[in-house]
This record gives sequence, structure tokens and C-alpha cells, in this order.
Amino acid sequence: SSADDRTTIRRVERRIAAMVRASALVLVLATGLLCAGSLLPLVAAQDNATAAGDEIPSSAPKNFENLSEAQTALREKLLANYDRGAQPPYVPPEDEDGENATEAASEPTLVEVGINFHRVLDVDVVRSEINLLVWMRFIWTDERLAWNPDDYNGLDKMWFWVEDGAGLSETSEIWTPDLELWNMKESIKKSFSNSFASVSSDGRIFWSRPGHLNPVCKFRGLSDFPFDKLSCVVEIGSWSYSGKYLRLKPFEYAGNDGFSIGGSETSGEAFTEFKLDNVTAELVIYPPYPADPLADWPVLLYTISFERSWQPYIRGYLVSQMIFNVIGFACFWLPVQSGERLALAITAMLSAVAADLVVVSKLPSAAELTWMQKFSLMSQVFAAYCVLEGVVISYFYFQTASDLVPAYLRLIFSGVRRRHPSGSRARKRKDKTGSGVNLAASTDTEASFGSGVSELEDSANSSDNHFRAPSLRPRDADDFQHRRQIKNNAYWKRWATTIDDISRVVIPTSYVVIVAIFLAQVA
Repeated sequence: SSADDRTTIRRVERRIAAMVRASALVLVLATGLLCAGSLLPLVAAQDNATAAGDEIPSSAPKNFENLSEAQTALREKLLANYDRGAQPPYVPPEDEDGENATEAASEPTLVEVGINFHRVLDVDVVRSEINLLVWMRFIWTDERLAWNPDDYNGLDKMWFWVEDGAGLSETSEIWTPDLELWNMKESIKKSFSNSFASVSSDGRIFWSRPGHLNPVCKFRGLSDFPFDKLSCVVEIGSWSYSGKYLRLKPFEYAGNDGFSIGGSETSGEAFTEFKLDNVTAELVIYPPYPADPLADWPVLLYTISFERSWQPYIRGYLVSQMIFNVIGFACFWLPVQSGERLALAITAMLSAVAADLVVVSKLPSAAELTWMQKFSLMSQVFAAYCVLEGVVISYFYFQTASDLVPAYLRLIFSGVRRRHPSGSRARKRKDKTGSGVNLAASTDTEASFGSGVSELEDSANSSDNHFRAPSLRPRDADDFQHRRQIKNNAYWKRWATTIDDISRVVIPTSYVVIVAIFLAQVA
């Protein structure tokens, strides 16, 4: 019937509608699965890029209104999650296929070191210290600070602050190598100023600071003072990181490895005692300590040579000492009766000693003798000879005795003979049968002291009732008491004249020869 047909038609329609809905649901699910499968590689690539610290490429880089906004955005990005206490990651070099090698991924950080020597401020040989005005430069690479300049309006350089010479300082922003002056008087962290570190877009960092380099030196070449060329070795290396973590390399600049000299209008020296002569840099690797046999210690040795201005020492000290010696030699031509002879010789000697004291104050108190000290010692010996020669000449010139036996010794032996006359005669009788040697000796003794005793007796008789030895009482040149004294004095005057004549020729000539030898050593 018609009613049954309509019921059948409705059932068919409902089945068709259910089948259509099921087909649509299956199509939607298939489409979703297909889309998910195509997105999975992209998500994985993004996750890998994020884990490696690289910037996710953007098809449309953001444009900043000005350079300041670009710097602010870049600073926030680079310093986000940046650890100043961790060393920069090592990025192996690319192979021929353009892929980075995976082996040796624990290579140490390479730091290039360069020093620009601006000026020599002070060289203190007494305290073994020098003070140099230099520009210290460190260069290394930190991949954590790399970026794409196209994403930041073409910005290819950034600056980050470093305080107190260390990345872990309170206000420092990036990691820095802990290079230190090993033979330091003052740490370079304190003697150098704070400054910004310049970072390029590839992560290469250039950190330059001006300051004072104050090492303690083991000077070489001081033996030729004041014609010396001093040299001092400066030792720079990491104090905490061994060679397993940090390596050093001299920075090549203007054809020099690890150093440069001058470069500005205010560099160099003028009206100073020392000038920079030469600089060399050498990489030295110290062997490991027994506690860590795999950790060597690389350092850079800078050998710095200084040239001294020797002209002030020639004008002020060397020529002065030679003049004082010549003045001392002039005493050989002064008459003995002149009291200024000895005074001039003593003054010349004291002047030479004073000049030597000034020079000694500029040198360390060491066992070694410098060229100037040897010359001063020689000069003082000649000055002392002038004084001693004047004393000897004066003694001979006023001598009246027949020999050089002092009067007080004659007086002593005379008193002994007077107190023991019987003992002397008994000894003569006892040795009467002998060879006669004792008798002859006694006779010679009486003869040698006879003249002296007679002189003493004559002097005692003419004095004011008390004894004065001739060598102890004041007298004039012609204060003779008898003809024997006149004869003896004439004899000793000939000796004095002979000594003066020899000194006038030998001493100045010897002095000229010795001075020529000294000057030839440093010519």
C-alpha cells in the first residue's frame, strides 16, 4: 500500500544521510592526519634550532624605527639566559661539505693577546720595578653573542660593559678571560680602567683597555750602568684556566706578533731617563703540575728592552770625578810648607766620595759591581793616594832623626838598658869564651840606639825640665838644635822630593791609562 511505501522511502533516506555523515567524518579525519604528518618535520626543525641556540628564521624580519630600538632588542635577546660564569661554547670548523665536525667538541677557548706600548713612565732599578702606560687587548669568540645583522636594521656591532677586569663582576655583562700578570706588583684588574667590549655579529669580541703595567723585574744588563740597556720579562697568562680550557696566541698587528709601539701623538718619551728600545713576544707552555698531569699552562713572555740616557751621568758624575782626581794630582806640585796641600787633597777626595754616594743611591745594594761603581772605586783609590802621599811627604820633610825608629821606642829601650846594666855585663862575661856573636850584637845595639839616646838627652837638657819626644812635640821646618839634625833633615828631604817627582809622572800617567781602559769597555 501507499502507507508502507512511504515508510520504506523514509528508512532509505535516513540510511543514506547516515552514510553521508560517516563519509564526511572519515574525510575530515583523513585530512587532519595528512596535515599533521606534513607539520611534524617543521616542528622538529624548530625544536632543534631552539636547542642549538640559533635564531628561528623568519620570513619577514621585523623593522625597527631607529638604531636604538634595534640595539635594545638585540641586547635583550643576547643577554637572555646568558651565563657570565660559563666559558663560550666551542664551535668546530666546517669541513669540505660545509658541515661542522662533531669530534673534538671540547677544544679550549682561544684568546689572542696584544699590548700597545704607549709610554715608559718609570724604571726603578733599586726596587726592581717598572711602570708602563699600555693598551691591553684581548680577542676571543663567543658564539652565544652571534646574530644576523639583517634582522636588526643592519646592526653588525654591539658593546657590552666589563667592570674590574672580570666578567663575574657585579655590573659586567659578558664572560671574559681571567688573564693576569704573573710577575705583578699590581694586578691588571686594578691598574687598568673599566671599558666596553666590542662584539661583532659573528660573536668575535675585541676588549681593549688603557692602564698601567706594573711588573716586578729581574733586570738584565745593569752591569754596564750607566751605558746599559736594561731588559725586563713580563709574564701574562690565565691564573685559573689551564691549557685544557684556555689557549693563548699573540695577536698579529702591523707585522708584529703580540705587540705594537706608539700609534698616537702622545706616545713616546721626551726628556726622560729611559726610552723603549725593543719588544719581543714569545709563547711558552709550562709543564703540568703533578696533581694534574694533563693540564699544561700557556703564558706569553714579553721581553721589554730600555735604553738609558747616559749623558747626564757623564756630565754630572763621571766628568766631576775626573776633575776631582786632577785637582788631587795638583797637590804634587804644591810646596810641602803650604798647609793647603793636604787640605786640597782631602777636599778632592771628599768630593769624589760625595759624587759616588749620589750614584750609589740610584743602584740596588747588591754584591755585583756596575761599571760606574768600579770607576768610582778606582777614582777614590787615586784620591786616597793623594792624601796619603801628602802625609808621607810632610813626615819626611820635617824628619830630623837618623832613622825611622819612633822616639818613644828609643825611650823604652833606653830605660830598659839603664835599669839592667849588671845583667848585661854578666851575660857578656858568660859568653866570653863563645864565638863572640852576642858581644857583637850587643855592640851593634848600643851603636844603633846611641845616636837616638844622645839626641833625646840633648833635647831633654834644653827643655823646660821635662821630657818631650822629638816626634811628638810641634816644631817648624828650620827648628834644628844641632848640626846632626840638619844633616838628617837634608837626607829625608831628598826622599820627599824623590817621592814627589815620581808621583808627578807615574800617578797621572797611570790614571790616564786606566781611564782609557774603562772607556774602551763601553765604547
